[in-house]
Amino acid sequence: MSSGKTPWGALKFADQKEIRLEWAQLQIRLIRRGSDLLLVEQRGNSEIVQLGDDPESDFRRYAFERAIHTIYVQPRMPDRPIVVQPLHPLRLAPKANVDFYVSIPVDIQISTNRAEGAEGTENLERIRSELLSDTWFGDRTAGVLCYSTKSRARREAPSVDTAISTRAVCKVCIHNKSNEQLHCTKFCLRLNHCHLWQSGQAIWTSPVDIRYNGSEQLSAIDYSEQAPPELVGAIKIADAPDPPATGLIRRSFASLSTALA
Repeated sequence: MSSGKTPWGALKFADQKEIRLEWAQLQIRLIRRGSDLLLVEQRGNSEIVQLGDDPESDFRRYAFERAIHTIYVQPRMPDRPIVVQPLHPLRLAPKANVDFYVSIPVDIQISTNRAEGAEGTENLERIRSELLSDTWFGDRTAGVLCYSTKSRARREAPSVDTAISTRAVCKVCIHNKSNEQLHCTKFCLRLNHCHLWQSGQAIWTSPVDIRYNGSEQLSAIDYSEQAPPELVGAIKIADAPDPPATGLIRRSFASLSTALA
């Protein structure tokens, strides 16, 4: 059996029959039985699943042409936008700007080698590292289904236990380009244009710049191709699902009436 505290990248079964992946709130066991692969997912303090003679309800089973020798584990951005609240409600003066840091729970993408003779990997399963609540952002006709996170946006980079964390830090710079005060009580982060970077053991997203143009206007959003400038020796470990872009027009801030509802 093999296990690791930061199990990103390629993991080989070698001579053992089991690989264990361990994070703060999620444990995954991958058991090889001949050309089959068994996946056990456990959360929190749930009891260890014992694989008996007929454990079909306790795990997911995958059958392959031949035995799997290598598993690939990569972080991925959530598949929906994230709605975030600042730690403290903020009123941003006209022409001012502010940096926020948001801790985002990533998904866990597990892949295997493709069939013999084919290049690349085959996605096996994508598992949420944390089970997030559903929420709606925007009005009834032009809104979007999102996830809500309990993590608050902070003015300083959060301290994350990188040895067991399944979170990526996103640096968000908000510019108030309007002539009115921005009541920043809640904002929506669309992360599908963000690469994922690793610096040491910490994971970060590409930085996001949001330009607020007033309550009657949509915001303009820039997604960087690069890692946050404060990182040292950052390595890109996952490409954005959609290419980074600049000047995308989206509603990013809740109206005051919505925020107070």
